[in-house]
Amino acid sequence: MNREIMRKIAYIFLVLVLMHGRTWAQEGMEMPAFSKFYDKDTGLPFTRDSLDRSHQQVLIFYDPGCGHCQELGQGIAKMLDTFAAEVDFYFISMQEKPLVDGFVNMFAPQLAKDKRVKFLYDPEGEFILMFNPKNFPSTAVFRADSLQLIKQFDGEGKVENIAQYLQKAN
Repeated sequence: MNREIMRKIAYIFLVLVLMHGRTWAQEGMEMPAFSKFYDKDTGLPFTRDSLDRSHQQVLIFYDPGCGHCQELGQGIAKMLDTFAAEVDFYFISMQEKPLVDGFVNMFAPQLAKDKRVKFLYDPEGEFILMFNPKNFPSTAVFRADSLQLIKQFDGEGKVENIAQYLQKAN
């Protein structure tokens, strides 16, 4: 394993250990003002202000090599048509573009083609510091406009459990 990957793994472990007792994810809390993400395709900064506040937001912190993350990516890709058009998905990873591209190409190529889906790069682990994930994938669903937390899932790879918060209105 190369040194950079080992450093990131050690950093993630340390942060998770230090933050173990702190709870962020309480329903109704406002989305933290993240500012250090980058759009995987353009390389441009992506902040909370970049979100379309007329849409519901789904932030998914994942690792391309994580089996539950791969399962969730596949599930979302298969169910995209069942979700409301006003739901945006942000897949956030600390891994660089080649690994993310491999994840997309192998497990969920449909995601790259949908305008509601963006892949973001988190080089400094800001998601960990602000959202306090417990496991990969960590999925947070936020209301449109207020950006208040509806529900957070940690370690959940089954899209069916998340889908109930994202369905089209009947």
